[in-house]
Amino acid sequence: MASFLAFLLEVQRFKNTVAVLASEAGEHALGPSKPYAVLNLSCMHPAIPRLLELQTVDLHIAALRAELESFPKRIQEADLKLTGARNAVAAARETHTHSLTERKKFELDVQQWKDRAKKYREQSGAVKTNEAYKALQHEITNAEAEVAKAEDRQLEIMMGGEDSESRVKNTEAALKVAEQSIAAERKEIHALYVEKKKELDAALVERERAVEPVPEDLRVLYERIAKRHHGVALAEARDGQCRGCGMRVLPHILQQLLQDANDELFRCESCGLILYSLEPITAANPETTTGNAASSAASSS
Repeated sequence: MASFLAFLLEVQRFKNTVAVLASEAGEHALGPSKPYAVLNLSCMHPAIPRLLELQTVDLHIAALRAELESFPKRIQEADLKLTGARNAVAAARETHTHSLTERKKFELDVQQWKDRAKKYREQSGAVKTNEAYKALQHEITNAEAEVAKAEDRQLEIMMGGEDSESRVKNTEAALKVAEQSIAAERKEIHALYVEKKKELDAALVERERAVEPVPEDLRVLYERIAKRHHGVALAEARDGQCRGCGMRVLPHILQQLLQDANDELFRCESCGLILYSLEPITAANPETTTGNAASSAASSS
């Protein structure tokens, strides 16, 4: 993907250069007399423009395929969010159920201790010795203390039960929102998938058109190089460097890339990418040339 973006920047640079040259040419036509630069496209190997177009299409196809491959993961991530919301509801319900169970348990404990205290009080009226009476009073006091403890614990659980019930309601509301949000997200992902799939089908058709005029031997070479460099087979030689790897390009290679009779492909000795050049050459100003010619003719006469 990074290579594709880098290549797009190079294409944009080429377009910007052409625009600047066209602007300078227009200024020259309107009157100002100054040298201007032109691109000598005739010195480019005839297969280079076709290979560049093919590379652009291939990088676009690779980007589309990578994006399409990411859609199942995006759907899975959306489903995980929904699963998390459902798990939160399940956990909140389980906590609330446990709270209700504990509450009923302590309610039963309170009642049992109250019943014991009542039983001991009834028995205390029938005892005939002080020792037995004191023992029953001790049991009554102990039962009443246990009642107080159980009631305190019951109150704590009741308060906790209110909190757990509130959490259940909140998580259920959050689940409802998540279900709506995930449904919309899945719908959006599906629509985008269909759109990108159409783009990919169109790009594959475009590739068939782009690859058709490329000779078989160059096609094999291009595909072999591109396979080793993440879809990139060509790199511009600019400022004495291969823009693919940054290594220096030999001067005689740069000269041959700019020669008019350039019928040979050159590759970077470091990375192996096919080299091309968009370096402008300075052309003489036609008006200056005409003026010089007139001056020479006048001098000759």
